[in-house]
Parts: sequence; structure tokens; C-alpha cells
Amino acid sequence: MNKDKEYQEAQLASLWNFRFKDAMVHKSNDTKRWHKYWDAYHGDYFKNANLPDYKSNMVSNYIFSIVETIRPIMLDNDPKFIALPRVPEGMRYSNDVQMALNYEWDRERMSEKLYRDLITTLVIGTSVYFLPWDSEEKNVKAISVNPFNIFPDPLATCVEDAEYIIYASYKNVNRLKRLFSNKANKLFGGQINYSELVHENDRNARIDNQVLVLEVWTKDYESEEEIEKDIKRIKPKYPNGRVITVCPELGIVLSDKAAPYEDGFPFVLLKDYDIPGKFWGEGEVAQLLSPQKYMNELNNAIIDNAKSTANMPWIIDKNSGIGVGKITARPGLVIRKNPGSDVRREQAPNMPNYVINAVETYKGDIEQISGVFNSVKGDSATGVYTAQGILALQEAGQSRIRLKVKLMENSCGKLGQKWNSRMNQYWKEDRWFQITKSDGIVDLKRFSTDALKYSYDIKITAGSTMPVNRGAMLDLMIRLAQTPMPDGQPLVDREAVVQYLPEEVKSALLRRMEGEQQNLAQIQQAIQELTMQMQQQVGQLGQQLQQVAEESKANDEQTMSVIEDITTSIEKINQQILQLQEEHDRISKEQQEEEKLNKIKTDSYNTGYKDAEKYLSSDLDVSALQGMEVEPPDVLAEQDGLDEQLPDEVLEGLEEMSDDELDLL
Repeated sequence: MNKDKEYQEAQLASLWNFRFKDAMVHKSNDTKRWHKYWDAYHGDYFKNANLPDYKSNMVSNYIFSIVETIRPIMLDNDPKFIALPRVPEGMRYSNDVQMALNYEWDRERMSEKLYRDLITTLVIGTSVYFLPWDSEEKNVKAISVNPFNIFPDPLATCVEDAEYIIYASYKNVNRLKRLFSNKANKLFGGQINYSELVHENDRNARIDNQVLVLEVWTKDYESEEEIEKDIKRIKPKYPNGRVITVCPELGIVLSDKAAPYEDGFPFVLLKDYDIPGKFWGEGEVAQLLSPQKYMNELNNAIIDNAKSTANMPWIIDKNSGIGVGKITARPGLVIRKNPGSDVRREQAPNMPNYVINAVETYKGDIEQISGVFNSVKGDSATGVYTAQGILALQEAGQSRIRLKVKLMENSCGKLGQKWNSRMNQYWKEDRWFQITKSDGIVDLKRFSTDALKYSYDIKITAGSTMPVNRGAMLDLMIRLAQTPMPDGQPLVDREAVVQYLPEEVKSALLRRMEGEQQNLAQIQQAIQELTMQMQQQVGQLGQQLQQVAEESKANDEQTMSVIEDITTSIEKINQQILQLQEEHDRISKEQQEEEKLNKIKTDSYNTGYKDAEKYLSSDLDVSALQGMEVEPPDVLAEQDGLDEQLPDEVLEGLEEMSDDELDLL
């Protein structure tokens, strides 16, 4: 059984050794080009060690300048992650997921790694990241992998459609014996044979005790039978793929297991130019190498010509009397010669103008090919001197760089997606994160694993890594803060203005503003408490008023009843008064007639009385007449009963009424 297993392992190692060499042959052209590009970046490609001493070998490396101009523009800021939940329930946790990704980005120092690996991206066109889970540290690791050590499926155009990806490296035999103790007796060291795997070191170096190790990530379509509840089913044996670690030169399989990750191969490619149908991207050096090479040759030709014309040869007759070595390049040299002999210096020819023009042409070609013009470096064009004009030129000159930034941010989004997948798969407990607030204060925040119950799409805010001219943005924000809206409020708040201040000023201002906001919050809270107290008091007063209104309503009902009774009595009294008025008019008319008649009678009586008095003045006793009682006529006797016509209850009701009720009546 052991022999069969050893035979199967030997076959497996031989199989992947063959596929490794096949992938290496397919990649050989790319590997050669990459070595050339690295030499051009360092400037070694243009140096010729076989030139004689009198020949110039100067290198004006515009390739290095262009790469180092693009690199800081592409990664001036950290990328801003956006977690987009796939279900509505995950929306409340999206900020927590973004916070976790930002913390992990800082913990792994991805800004430093990405900034360093941008050199590889810009020079050879592609950099590679390997994203495994470290079971010892309980964290996700982001490992920058040398593209020279990655050998994909020859038919692959990207990581997703590759059937296998091989990570090849040389490891010390003692390290392998510690990691794979069960294979220790079969492991022994050798020498490095493949210079492609150690391009950063001296490719001619001989390093002993090294073993070639292939870590193979492959899609395996092998299936197996599974019986569940007496039902036989066929399922894939390696649903997520397969990981095989082999030493092809020794014919040993160190490990063979199922791939642990649910999101496929743990590799992410970062490309400078993404070429359709090619696994590897293209860099800046590929197109800049040729004009850079010929421009260096012309520059050296100009230098050689200058050196020659500055020290033209002398022509001296043998009988001139001047010894060998007597003529030097010392300024103000006086030469004494024999009469009749000739001592003269040849006239230097002029450098052809097309040579100078060709150098300037190559410089322009390099700018056009790379897309990096002088305006990107801050040099103003002719006639443009204002700050806004220079910023507009810089923005226009960065159009090519924005395309690179977009590809880089898409790759960072893929990296964040795989990172989030590792978090969902391996984070089983809550964690505490260190966060730095905008005012510079460091705080701790707890991350709940409830946020990992939902799936998220991780994106990068477009252009978040591009540089921002803080001076121009600060000026813009100040002007926007001074621009009022129709409602009287400014277009932006003061927090937006503070964001573009220098860090040392911004943190102090934000802390001061935060203190003011806390005071304002306390005042608002006090106002709310007072408002609540007033509302409670108003509610109590409203209840009291309602009770009073209800009581008043009851009293009003009684009052209205009395008023209705009084009104009824008054109507009756009015009727009686009308009757009495009619009776009074009748009586008055009769009284007037009676008075007229009495007057007539009185006048007649008085006339007769006077006559009689005259007549009887001598006989009648006046005193007797004076003692007589004459009763007045009983004309108004009927009017004495008017008061007796009002009902007693009406009179009593009138007496009991208050002044207000009498006013109402």
C-alpha cells in the first residue's frame, strides 16, 4: 500500500513538474522582456561596458523619471472602501464592514506595500498579491508575490478562467524539514537552477541547500459518491479546488488537500495596461525603451563631439623646434617655433543641427508616449501663470494617469472582496478595532460578527487615491461657505472647510468644534427638557381647563334654563304690557274726553258758582263751604292693579338673578 502511495505521489509530482516547465516555456518571452525592462528602469540596460575610455557612456534615464512621476500621483491617498449589501437587512452594517476593511488595510500596511509594488506594475506591467488566512495569527495576510514566480495556465487570460496557477520558489531545506517533518528523510538541498525565480538577486549567484517548491492551485473536477438516507449522489471531491505542494526535482509531494477558500484562487493581479486576451499586463517601459535608447546614443555623440572640438589636434612640422608633449591644453600657452615651420590647429567642424533636433524630438516622443507632460510636473505652459490655469493644465495632463488609477482601484476592489470573503469565513468572534477620528484622536470600536451574516460587494470610490490640491480646494470651500442659498444657509458647512486645512490645524479646530457641538447639544438637551416640562404643565392646565369648561358647561346649562324661563316670562310680560298699553291708551282717550267734559262742567259750575256767590254773598257761610270734602273723580282706579298682573315666580326669579344675568336679560 505504501509503495502504491509513493508511486502515486511520484506520478503527481512528475505531472506537475511537466506542467510547470510547460508554463515556464510559455512565459519565457515575457520573462526575458521583464529582465530588460528592469535593467532599463535601473539604467543598466543603456550602459555599454565594452566602450573605450574616450567614448562617452552617459545615461539620461527618462524612464525612471516618468515612473517616479506617475507613482505618487496614483497613490496619494488611501482607497476609500464602499460595502454595498446584497440584501436590505445588511444596510445597517455596511459602515461597520467599511470600518473593518479600513482597519485591516492599515494593519497590513497596504499603503506601503501598494506604493512599493507600483514600481513593478509600471515597469513590467503586472504585480501580484497573494491573500491567504494565517491560522496562527488569526488574521488575513496580504503577501506581495514576485511575478517572476507565478506560472499560470498557458491558456489563461485572467485569474478567474485559469485552470491552475503555480507559485514557484526556492526554500531552504532545513525550513522544509521543520514544516513537513514526515518527509524530512527524503529532503535534501541543491543549487538554484532557474534564474527567473531570483531576479532581484544576482542571477549568477550559486546558493546551496535550496529546494525548488511548487505550490499548485488548481481546479480539480474529480468526483466521489456520497450516500445520504440510502440515496447515492455524485458530488465534487474538491468543490473549491485543490492545493498541491510538490518538490519536482526530488519527486516528493509535500501536501495534497482541498483548497480552503470559497472564492477561488487567492491571487489578485494589479495591471498598468490591461491587454485583452493576455494574462499579463503591459508597463510603461515597453514603449519607452526604444526612444530612450536612441536618445542616449545621440546625447553621447554630442558629448563626444564637444570633447573633440574642445581639444582639436595640432599640426606641427618636424623642424619647428617644439618637442613632444610641449603643447598642452593650458590656457594662455605661448608656443615658440623655428622660422619657416608651420604650427597650427585644425578647425572643429560644427555639430549638425539635425542631431540637436533629433534629441528634442525623442524627448517629445517620450512625453507623448507616456502621457506625462511638463504640466503634470508643475511646469507652467507659455502664457499660463494663474493658479487656476496651472491646475486646469495639470488636470488635463493627468487623463492617462486616471486610466491607470481606475485599473488600480478595480484591483483594490477585488482585493477588498477577497478580504471580506476571508472575514466571513474565518471571523467567528467580535473584534476591537483602533480607529483614528478626523480630529486625530485614537479610539476603540467593537466590530460585531452579526455584520458578516450578509454578503457585500466591495467597491472603491472612483478617484479616491488621486491627489487633491488642498490649497485650491480650501479656497473653493471658503468661497462656497460664503455663498448663501435661498433659505439663507451657506452652500457648505464649516466642517467641509476644515477638511482641507493642514493636519496640525485641522485636528485642533475639529476638537474645538466638537466641544462647541457638545455644549450646543447640552443646551439643546436642556431646552428639550424645559420644553417637555412646559408641555406637561400645559397638559395639566389643559385638563384643568377642560374640567372647568365642563363645570361651566353644566352651570351654563342651568343658567340657560333660568334664562329660558325668564325669557318665557318676559314674553308673557310683554304681551301683558301690550295689553296694558292698549288699555292705557283707551283709558287715556276716555280720560281726555272726561277731562274735557269736566272742564266744561267746571267752567259752567264756576260761572254759576260765581253768579251764585254774588247772589248769595250775603246769605251763605263760606267757612261751611270750605269744610266740605270733595272727592276727585275715580278715573284711574283700574290702573292700581297693574303690578298685581306679573306672576309671583317671575318676580322671584328677577330678584334672584345676578347683575351679569340681568345685563344678559
